[in-house]
Parts: sequence; C-alpha cells; structure tokens
Amino acid sequence: MNRAREDVHWPETARVPSREDLLAPQTQVVNDRDAYLGQGRHDVGRRIADDQVELFVTTDVALALQQEFNLHAPEFIALHDVGASASLRLLASLAGAAGARVQRLSVRRQGQGVALAVLQFVEVPLADGTPVRVYSTDINADATARANVARVLLAHSRLGVLMVGELPAHVLTAQLAPLHESLLRGPWPNRDLLLVPLGSSIALAAQGAQLASQSPVAVHVTPHAAKPKHVWTFVGGAWNRLHGAPSGQRALPTELSRAVPKPDVPSTEATTEPMPLESLQASAAHQAPQMAPLLASTMAMPMPVPGGTQWQVYVDRCALIKGTISACVFDTHSMHVMAYTGGQPPAERLAQQGAALLAAMNDASRALGLGPARAEAGISTTSHHLLLRPVPGHPGVALHMVLQASASNLTLARMQLERVEPPH
Repeated sequence: MNRAREDVHWPETARVPSREDLLAPQTQVVNDRDAYLGQGRHDVGRRIADDQVELFVTTDVALALQQEFNLHAPEFIALHDVGASASLRLLASLAGAAGARVQRLSVRRQGQGVALAVLQFVEVPLADGTPVRVYSTDINADATARANVARVLLAHSRLGVLMVGELPAHVLTAQLAPLHESLLRGPWPNRDLLLVPLGSSIALAAQGAQLASQSPVAVHVTPHAAKPKHVWTFVGGAWNRLHGAPSGQRALPTELSRAVPKPDVPSTEATTEPMPLESLQASAAHQAPQMAPLLASTMAMPMPVPGGTQWQVYVDRCALIKGTISACVFDTHSMHVMAYTGGQPPAERLAQQGAALLAAMNDASRALGLGPARAEAGISTTSHHLLLRPVPGHPGVALHMVLQASASNLTLARMQLERVEPPH
C-alpha cells in the first residue's frame, strides 16, 4: 500500500450542480426589477439612453400617461404655449447652457415600433439632487392626442406654466376657455398655474382672474419676460415659493445657466494629455532633430474654434436654389437653431418639425427591421416642397428647406443641394 499517496491532501471542490439547478438556474442578481432595468426611481417610462425614454402602452396616449402619473405620482413642471412657440425654446436653452441634450419620451403601442407621441423634456435637479422633469406640451402627435396630452400634463404637474404670446384680448379669451372648462370639469390635481407674458401683460391679470374663477386652482401672473432666462427665473421662483423654502432641500435653481448639470464626459473622450505640448516638442527636437521642422509645422496649425463653423454662409448658399422660401440648419437633438434665412415658417418651427420627421423616419426604419438609417426626405404638398437631410460630415446637424412648388423642381433642387459644400 502506498502510504504517501494516502496522505495527499485534496482541497474541497465546488458542489456539482444538480439536474434541477441546471434546468432552473437562479439568475436573479438584483432584488429590484426597476434597478435591473435601469430605472432606479419612480418616473414615467424606461430609460434606454442618456436622452431617450420609452413608454409602451395598450390604450390611448393621454389615458396611459394619466395612469402613469397616478401610479408614480412624479413631481414635474409643464410648459404650455398660448399664442407662442416658446416652450421648446426654453428647453433648448436649459439644455444648451450645460452642453446637454433635450430628452425625449417616446410613447409607443405595445408590440409596434412607431411612436404614437414624442414628448420633450429636461431634468433639473433640486438642492437635494432629486431630478424634476420639465415637459413641453408642444409634442409630436396628431392634433387630438396633442390637445389631450397637454391637458393631462398641465392637470398632473406640480406647477403648470402658460407662456402667453402677444394676442388680442378676445383671442386670448377664446384660447383660455377650454382650459377653464377643464379646470371646472376635473379631475385636476394641479393647484398652481403661472402665466408668463411674452408680450404685453396689460390684459393678462384680468384673464388670469377669470381663469381661476370658480376653480380650486391659484393663478399667478408674472411681469413681462423678454428672454428664456427671465422665464426660468419666474418658474424657479414660483416653484420655490410653493415649497416654502427658497434655500431648502426642495429648492429649484433659478439661474438658467446652472439649472441643468453638465453631462459626464465619457472615459473614452476624457482629456488624457500626459505632458505640456512645449515639453513634448522639446523632447522630440532633442531625440530626433531631423523631425523638428515637421513637428514645428504641425504645432503651428490652428485648433478648431468651437462655434466657428460658418453655418450662416452655408444656409445662404442653400437659399440660392430657385424657389427657396426659407432654410434652417439645426441640432437634431436639442433642436437648437444654428443658422436660418427666409421668412415663414419661423426657424424654431422648422427645427422642431424637422427633428420630428427625422425621428419618425428612423422609427419607421427600425419597425420595418431595417435598423437606423441616415434618413433624408423630399416631401411635396400642393403648394410647397420640403427638403430635409443631415449635413454631410456633421453628425447631429440637419438642414430643413421650404421651396415654392410653382417656382422650383424638387429633383433639380435636390441635385443642386448636393453640390453645396458643407462647412468644414
């Protein structure tokens, strides 16, 4: 008998899984389903990207959102336009000040890829770090859904903000009448509305009093707001008054430039300069004198200046195409207008609808199983042509043009547009 062999110490081995373990393995890594899916807090929709949230529904969009608000009870601010197109501009200003993007909530039918409605919002953190969404009621949907969703957003918001343009008194009365009926009919959990005049505020106080009459909602009218930063100051101030402590944990920043935090820089894009360029140049000259002229010429090349791209020159060249009425270059994520020329439609509307069309085309491409595509479109109506295309060499930037149908040829215009060299 080999005694030495018997004395060998064998370490413990892992238990061999049973047949039952193999057929039904335990794969639960986290206990909370929301944490596993990346939600982490009670709010509407599932986050699928830094600036994208999805919500799948089986019923009407407005009803589905109302159910979500009743279930999660999130605190948010709703921006509503009355005779103006300023809410999306305010969102773009909030996000643009931090170099961030306006986020999108896409509401889709269960089992289908095409979005029924797309809501845009930004998230502003309170003093305690809790994010509060600021939604615009100017959504991408059909007319009926747009009106119903706007009512649901205002009704369930913690603070509803009406941004009122320059309107005659009788027109303003007519536009506020449906809102007043909704306040009286209910349900209307919101108890605070803020009217922000973008034009004259002479008649707005009387209109605000009429809007609040016989309803449980308090309506406040601010002074005239000439710029987005003024609007946000009033919005932040109203929020802080509602929560009783302007410097408390639930306080909202009132300075537009500091409202939205700057996005984190991805590790792949972080600054990694190991040593000053002067030291690098001196070291290279010492180790390889024959390369000094080449290195010096490389160092002398000017670096690109942010914002130095001549977009206005590019748009003006595009506008030379026969029949052009207006042209707009915009950021497809924030809908920020980078350059514009022409008359109607206004730049903000071209950017908004251009971004919506591009998003719809990409959604349709995915729904058909074709994957994301570099979408561009030429659309003809009875009296106009629309040209929409991404600008080559500039990801996230697109051009939207409107041409007079009687004075232009769509095919020829597209060919001429291809010849317009984009800025470098």
